[in-house]
Amino acid sequence: MSAAALDDATLAACRRGDRAAFRQLVLTYQQAVLSLCTAMAGADGEDLAQETFVRVFNAIRRFDPTGPATLRSWILVIARRLCHDRARRVRSQVDAFDQITHAARDPLPAAGADPHGDLVRARLSKQVAAAIAQLPVEQRVVLALREWEGIEYEEIAIIEQIPIGTVRSRLARARESLRQMLSAGPTVGGDEECHVATR
Repeated sequence: MSAAALDDATLAACRRGDRAAFRQLVLTYQQAVLSLCTAMAGADGEDLAQETFVRVFNAIRRFDPTGPATLRSWILVIARRLCHDRARRVRSQVDAFDQITHAARDPLPAAGADPHGDLVRARLSKQVAAAIAQLPVEQRVVLALREWEGIEYEEIAIIEQIPIGTVRSRLARARESLRQMLSAGPTVGGDEECHVATR
């Protein structure tokens, strides 16, 4: 999946404080930010995503377009730190994917006109969401960034500040854990469940 990117002229306008240009920035990166915040903070992900863009607006003048980080990576690092700070303050775990079907792109096929098929899909979606919620947060994050947003391993490594090998191993463990959890749960579609959950 090719990453959406803001053109140089719009970025320059954002850095000058142009609000119309900044709205375009939000539209370009809001899905990636929301996926990350939902992975780390569950039902509070939307609020944290909004706060992320407030911080981005206040800090965009300090972003160096000639530096090593892409604008998307820079924004997602802000989102990650915000979520991490919040988790450290409240000292509690949250359900990371209790609103997964509303806050992130649904990995399931679109529902058709078949009522039985709709029921199967609903059950499967619930199983997948419950399984993902049981993953450690570091695995949920790489899963969200890679599987839903299509972000490359190198960029995830920058966002998470970990080696590329660690990104790969976390993603592999997340996929394997999902396969095991879904195969051990109620049977809805056999191997299809693992395929849907892990692509």
